[in-house]
Amino acid sequence: MSTHPTVLVIGGTAGTGKSTIGESLVNLLRLKYPNAQFLEGDRLHSKANIEKMSNGIPLCDEDRWDWLERISSESTQSASANDGLCIITCSSLKLKYRNYIIDKNPNTIFFFLMIYASPKEILMRLTRREGHFMKANMLNSQFADLELPLNSQVEPHSRVVTVDGRLEHHVLLETFDVSFELLRSRKLKAQILEIFQLYRYERNPCFNDKDFNDSLSLDLIINELSWVNVPTLKSELHNLVMNGFLEEIKEGLEYKLR
Repeated sequence: MSTHPTVLVIGGTAGTGKSTIGESLVNLLRLKYPNAQFLEGDRLHSKANIEKMSNGIPLCDEDRWDWLERISSESTQSASANDGLCIITCSSLKLKYRNYIIDKNPNTIFFFLMIYASPKEILMRLTRREGHFMKANMLNSQFADLELPLNSQVEPHSRVVTVDGRLEHHVLLETFDVSFELLRSRKLKAQILEIFQLYRYERNPCFNDKDFNDSLSLDLIINELSWVNVPTLKSELHNLVMNGFLEEIKEGLEYKLR
């Protein structure tokens, strides 16, 4: 179980390609997080919400709170149980929706990747779409609610990717880049402890060594966090030892979780 679960929320109005992006992103991230899961947030809607949208009736704030709480809780549980990471789709149109998701599980690190397409582009996509409860005539209500996270000081955990007029694989490449940027922005403590979770047991390269003691070498940690200044990394490792999170082995050349 991860003690620092991380959730990437793929947001935006209907028709922006959130599911396609989420599935592509989790397949890429599984190279590092083999058990990471992708969740469709729409499947967490109540029956009443689905019936309402299927009848062309937009949801109001009161309809959404229980759903947003399930988004927060289900994604946190998935991340905690699966290498510390989960990707989930959720329109999360308003700032207060995004804050609500964060507030419901304050120990989870939530990032929001908002996918934006113009009303004209979305209308074209929705009219071609079959088998989904979001109807094209609800487009206006979605854009009326949309509050993009354009102020990085207000929402440092959020980014926007625009899809209009772009090739799909170009959008995916930008999504990948932004996602890795967000993951690298986490506190160093969380990133270090995550490495110990990812290299536990048989994933550890020294697992078959008869002297294996479930530890990680300093060199491996440095290589995994190559974007971090080495003195800064060593200082944080020392702090984690002093605060009881890690045990120092071989005079700082190896570390293990306490």
